Amino acid sequence: MNRLGLKISCFLVSVVIWFQVALTTDIEQVTHLPLRVDGLVGDLTVTGSDFLPSEIRVRVTGSKWTLLTHQYFNRYIGEVRVNLANYADTTFSYPLKRSNIFTDMHNADIQGESVLKLTIDHEISRPIAVTLDAGGDLPQGMDFVTSPRIIPDAVLVTGPSRFFLDDLSVHTDEVNLGRISENLDQALSLNVPGEYLELDKTEVHVEFRVGKLEDRTLVNIPVIGLVDAGRPDVGISPPVADIMVRGIADSVRALTKDRISVIVPVDNLPEGNFVLKGQVIHHLDWLTFLRLDPPQFQVIVGNPPILGNDSNVSEDEENQGE
Repeated sequence: MNRLGLKISCFLVSVVIWFQVALTTDIEQVTHLPLRVDGLVGDLTVTGSDFLPSEIRVRVTGSKWTLLTHQYFNRYIGEVRVNLANYADTTFSYPLKRSNIFTDMHNADIQGESVLKLTIDHEISRPIAVTLDAGGDLPQGMDFVTSPRIIPDAVLVTGPSRFFLDDLSVHTDEVNLGRISENLDQALSLNVPGEYLELDKTEVHVEFRVGKLEDRTLVNIPVIGLVDAGRPDVGISPPVADIMVRGIADSVRALTKDRISVIVPVDNLPEGNFVLKGQVIHHLDWLTFLRLDPPQFQVIVGNPPILGNDSNVSEDEENQGE
């Protein structure tokens, strides 16, 4: 027990001596002090400058204890200050001097790179639209009922004005559409569009509304001939056609014939017999046209002479109809 007590006592004495030496002995050491920029007013900022480190290497002389606690425990021992009160928006070089160092240490001096390359710019904030990054396709037989809805559809971006390029956009993390087989509300992180820009939000919510596709044939749709004003009347045979379409099942089943039509552009063709292709017209984003039956029609312009069973359609006229 006596030996153990002696060992503990010797250890404590050595610790006390070490602390005394560390507190009273000055050493010279290279360390890092934080850089602080002062004097900018209004919306001016130096963010994004070519050479603007967060810390500056300096050589200082001080107690070993103070420097150790600064190195390992981030104890504040000073900083490097740059006053830009007399500068406007411009690009320039700023040489650091000993006078820029504010510290209680002794013999402080700048080490390494001593010239800052600064650009003073105006800090602005703008709402930027959010773009959904999507990869792949929806599972076979599925489609969007409505386009994916992003909430919010724009975020506020803040930073130096020179980084706001014309094509600046904010993108979400990529989502794999192949994994979406039902309605889904998903939170997606946003990607910052530039190193020196900040977003007021880190994520958005995206609503995916999907449904199963279904084909449908609408029968006996009237065929309309489009002819220029003042031109002879036209006759079209057959006068009706069938249209096959594809879309979300519920919407396709509710589709009425008055929302889709078949036209044959006749324009200013002369009197005669023609074979022209039909065109399907609708204004429904969710509807896909598949097939028109028949695809082309016999068109009689005016009162051409009857030539028996043979059509007088010339190759040029048929090509024109196509």
